[in-house]
Amino acid sequence: MSTPKVVLIAGAAHGGTTIPNMMLGQHPAIFATGKLREFPHGDLFSEGNVCSCGEPAAACPFWRKVRTGFAAYEDKPDQVKLPSLFRLISELSGRSFIGDVTHNTGYAELLHGIREIDLYLIHVVRDGRGVVYSGIRRDYRAGLLDQYGPRHVRKVIKLSRRWSEQIARLSQLEVQLGSKAVRIQYEELCKDPRTALKPLGDCLGLDFDAIGEALGNGLPFKPMPHLLRGNIKLRTSKNIVLRQDTSYLIDMHRLDRGIFQLASRLPVFFWNRRS
Repeated sequence: MSTPKVVLIAGAAHGGTTIPNMMLGQHPAIFATGKLREFPHGDLFSEGNVCSCGEPAAACPFWRKVRTGFAAYEDKPDQVKLPSLFRLISELSGRSFIGDVTHNTGYAELLHGIREIDLYLIHVVRDGRGVVYSGIRRDYRAGLLDQYGPRHVRKVIKLSRRWSEQIARLSQLEVQLGSKAVRIQYEELCKDPRTALKPLGDCLGLDFDAIGEALGNGLPFKPMPHLLRGNIKLRTSKNIVLRQDTSYLIDMHRLDRGIFQLASRLPVFFWNRRS
């Protein structure tokens, strides 16, 4: 059996991972999916989740074929079922590379440890202030926070700490993977996609120049065929152009900025001792 080639985009939640995943999916050799860690469980096929093809995820013909073929492997260990899943998606899509996304460093480390997967890591790093601000904004919109107080501050500390720890762990994985790992700065990717995508193309042996130039010139993303997860507006809209979210530079509370600077810079062992 062939060894599936997996391009794993890893970064923080609210860290801009949907954008590079969509960029990968613009290339004819790559099939961008979403977060496949819990396939076919979790909320991937729950009511309300929509595939980028426009169908409810549970009714999408492509993913129904994948689920049918994967049924024989569903109860197998990760070392068996994950390569089988990626191989099946590659065969059904006709693409050489499968793009997956994770905000979980443990999943990235798991894939690295499976010899039957040819893993490439794209480590996406966004300004931590943007990550924290987006996470806080989400909680206010969801009604989980309603005023500035101790719960708000604890959340800022938690998000700041998680952002810092994740970068540290993924940096170690970058070293282990060597030439099969690339770090991309989200802000640079949005500002100059052609230049930012060049190391990624070199890593995968693919040419992203035309894709980066088109997006950099303001042309919209081509529709993604079967993207399951990620920012729902980005993956389901038909005329999305590349635009960086910089609202945190103006709207982030000044106290949150200070908390982030402190919490994100404290060594990991400090937090481990207090856990």
